[in-house]
Amino acid sequence: MCKVSIIVPIYNEENTLERCLNSLHQQTFSDFEVLLINDGSTDASLDICEKYEQLDERFKIFTQENAGPSAARNLGIDRAGGEFVYFVDADDHIEHNAIEKMYDEADYRKADVTICGFYRITDKTITIHEYPYPRGLHEGAACRKIAIDMLDNMTPPYLPPYAWIRMIRADLLKKYHLRFAEKVKRNEDYLFATELHFLIDRLFIIDEPLYNYIESEDSITINYVKDYWSMAKHIYHELLDKLPREAEIFEKLDLMLIKRSVLAFNNACRNQEKDSFKNEISEISNDEELRQAVKNTPFSKGLKKAGVYFLLMRMKLYSIIKWHYSLKHWINNKKDHSYENY
Repeated sequence: MCKVSIIVPIYNEENTLERCLNSLHQQTFSDFEVLLINDGSTDASLDICEKYEQLDERFKIFTQENAGPSAARNLGIDRAGGEFVYFVDADDHIEHNAIEKMYDEADYRKADVTICGFYRITDKTITIHEYPYPRGLHEGAACRKIAIDMLDNMTPPYLPPYAWIRMIRADLLKKYHLRFAEKVKRNEDYLFATELHFLIDRLFIIDEPLYNYIESEDSITINYVKDYWSMAKHIYHELLDKLPREAEIFEKLDLMLIKRSVLAFNNACRNQEKDSFKNEISEISNDEELRQAVKNTPFSKGLKKAGVYFLLMRMKLYSIIKWHYSLKHWINNKKDHSYENY
């Protein structure tokens, strides 16, 4: 058994893959395996993987038909032979000492999960993401508080659900058969990480950035995601079913659903099909579970977390909400088609 299994899901990443795999090959830590999960790539990604498999015996290729990153990660978990599991996305890369630092802390602290800091890199900026929790070991009640905070905390400073900041004890994944939801195409990290944090008792946080997250244009903040609201509802129901049935958790899940509905409205505004857009915003605003969540949420907390949107929902001013997002949809489409004026 090796100490760490590094899982890299790969789908058509020929432009960034070598940078990613170089960062793994050049690690100061040596006792690891790299599971390259080729998710049906049609570009040169497989050729690049084969190059590294020949270069370094720790690199192993597994190929499947294209099924998405969740299925690729799950295959990696099933094939992992390490004491710990760590995920790296093929368009990102890690610092040369990342695995050594994370493993040393995980092993010494007997942590179930070890979290590292990360750089957020765009074309124009490099920033260090800040966590609201101090460096060190969080166990028992402190560990559980972080799990509860994750349910509805989505604005900085916060602990994001990204799989790639977490080194996870493999026995934990096997014991609870914890896997990524393959039917969820967005926020699958959120569902996985939330379930994970409710299962652990020892969490170690390293505040040093060891991961380089390349923020691409393929982002929910930019591109339209089909069926976003139905996926948000699926996550809500999954967590309702799996998490402890406690009043504080119910309240947090209601707040999560409210905040996800704002994201769903904003996502709908990027739908260029006018009739489809109208159907989406009607579906969201008429959702009975969302309305009940708004009704159940204490007014001060709802206003703090969702602002004027919560106030309008609480007052049942759905027509104003629809008007607001219809205007936003019109503005988005006008921007998208501005070239027609030239």
